Amino acid sequence: MDLGLLDRRFLVGGASRGLGAAVAAALSAEGARVAGASRSGAAIGPGIAAVAVDLSDADGPMLAVQRAVGALGGLDGLVVNSGGPPGGTFATVDEAGWERAIAGTLQSTIRLIRAALPHLRDGRDPAIAVILSSSVREPIPGLVTSNVLRPGLAGLIKSLVTEIAPIRINGVAPGRFDTARVRSLDEARAAETGSSLEEIQAQTRDRIPLGRYGDPGELGKVVAFLLSPAASYLDGVILPVDGGMLRSLP
Repeated sequence: MDLGLLDRRFLVGGASRGLGAAVAAALSAEGARVAGASRSGAAIGPGIAAVAVDLSDADGPMLAVQRAVGALGGLDGLVVNSGGPPGGTFATVDEAGWERAIAGTLQSTIRLIRAALPHLRDGRDPAIAVILSSSVREPIPGLVTSNVLRPGLAGLIKSLVTEIAPIRINGVAPGRFDTARVRSLDEARAAETGSSLEEIQAQTRDRIPLGRYGDPGELGKVVAFLLSPAASYLDGVILPVDGGMLRSLP
């Protein structure tokens, strides 16, 4: 299927690695022009403009949008993505940890969308995709900050559907993917329980009907579809991409 993304202009947050890098690569493979924002500003891939900015800083999202617009000449789409809030339980996450989580997950999203909207309104079939987490449907042990903040972002998506139309906005809720962050979470869980990393991963795979962790490229293709004209009548969707792991109803 031709997704119709040739020469469309996208800004992707958290694009230096993991799911963000996979989304940027998927969009680029479809012929889109992509700017990838990351703290390091490291090269992401051929034809992808690297934007060095910390999205958790108060002025980071505005700078990211300005630099992306400068590189691409405008914006047709936005991918909101961050590295994920600090792990921990309610008893172990301190005030500074909550502040980092709120700045990096909630405030950065609000600021990034706000900064991008004027440019998206001038874009071609504009669309926004927000990378969430399976915690929007089911709390994850040891990730209290995500369990609190990600459902809030789902609420933001639903609120914006009517406010920003005809700009479309959708979210994806990834389950367990083979990324450095997921590995670090599995390692923390192993240390906490006294299990081996392999045992923790096997327990997790047992919960996934497809029997494996996802490849980041699989999520990248889903996001590319949601941002494309092929998904022109999808708006306000929170789409689980988890191999069937979550059993909750929509």
